[in-house]
Amino acid sequence: MVVVVAAGIAAGQASPAETSIVTAFDAKGVFLLDGQPSFPIALSNPPPLDGRTPSGDDGLDEVVEAGVNLFRVGPLTAPWTNETIGFAEAWDQAALDRGVHTWMSLGPPAGAKPGSRSDAVLAKVVGALTSAPSAHGLGMWKGADEPNWGGPPPAALRFAYCRVTSRGESEWCAGEAPLDPNHLWVTIEAPRGTPSQLAGYSDVTDTHGVDVYPLTMAAANPDLHQVGLWTRTLASITPSHSVWTTLQICSSGSHDRSGDYILPTRRQERYMIYDAIVNGARGLSFFGGDNPACWDLSDKTTGWNWTFWNSTLEPLVQEIGAHSQIGPALVNPASNRVVATGDPGTEAIRRVVRTPARTELWVIAAHDGKGAHSVTLSGLPKNADWAGVYTEHRAVRVVDGTITDTFKPWQVHVYHFKLRPPQAAAR
Repeated sequence: MVVVVAAGIAAGQASPAETSIVTAFDAKGVFLLDGQPSFPIALSNPPPLDGRTPSGDDGLDEVVEAGVNLFRVGPLTAPWTNETIGFAEAWDQAALDRGVHTWMSLGPPAGAKPGSRSDAVLAKVVGALTSAPSAHGLGMWKGADEPNWGGPPPAALRFAYCRVTSRGESEWCAGEAPLDPNHLWVTIEAPRGTPSQLAGYSDVTDTHGVDVYPLTMAAANPDLHQVGLWTRTLASITPSHSVWTTLQICSSGSHDRSGDYILPTRRQERYMIYDAIVNGARGLSFFGGDNPACWDLSDKTTGWNWTFWNSTLEPLVQEIGAHSQIGPALVNPASNRVVATGDPGTEAIRRVVRTPARTELWVIAAHDGKGAHSVTLSGLPKNADWAGVYTEHRAVRVVDGTITDTFKPWQVHVYHFKLRPPQAAAR
């Protein structure tokens, strides 16, 4: 929270502390939703506003119960109208009713120029959504989409970013009063460009992310580690550490004109989730559940990809959601340490969760697609004899601070240590 407040003061504008801050992030980039540390899990787009699951239950209730806490809504390219604003307010209310938030796309006004028609639209939209009774359901703004890939340069985005958030250099606001310093601004890049080309956009956003969709009809066996590599790239040029990764359900490359389509398997999607986390993601979004090109017959009836949700995504969201066992570790990147592995294709990190009752250590190890390997992870606590393997209903032996386990291609093992006192405190 201090990071965002300080940015507003530096811009010479009113401090967000003067009003209620709904979303912010801390010094390690951890999202704060209503002041509480959070690991955002977004659907872009979520099930329809009044949609039902195949079994007839409320669709939004279903995904929120699993662990989704953010709905990406709002027009990406379409113009804002009074009807669109009303629809956005209805989404904010739907989020508020369920104790979650929206991630509202601003669309074209995200590139507004001072005094332009887009500037007036920006003021109208932000003013309406932040003053409506549903305003507390609003979580974050989505800025220009993939701007480094053929979009506006960073300088062209300064005004809208400053105009809404009050952050950046004071002159960027062109003398206009800020509209909403209380919500984060998120910019998502395409997986293209060099770090130096992308770095400039970190100045005109609070959270900087990337969407990576490696699985396509043309690449049925792709390098899924592109997710981690691009997440790491964004992390390297985002000083706030507030990094976001958008993963695929169905993208433009997931289907062809004949009606065939390809979706990630559960192992592939799980690998991409943890590969992003290992490489710095502080939040995740899943894109394309609303794309009819990847629906089966039952999905066409319900208007969303419940087939993929039920078979693949729901158990994975439950695995990492706020109420999961690993949830507290995902919002504690301050404790993050790299774990040494005996295999160059396996990356691993460790996170600590301390409670009055005990200290818990989590180790996430993600193996790439280059064959099956026996991998040794070292430098782990010596005051543990066994580590449970999360979601796998088994345990591995810890010998002198090392564990050895077998990894298949694109496999992730998550190890859970309950450390013995008093040595735990010393570590």
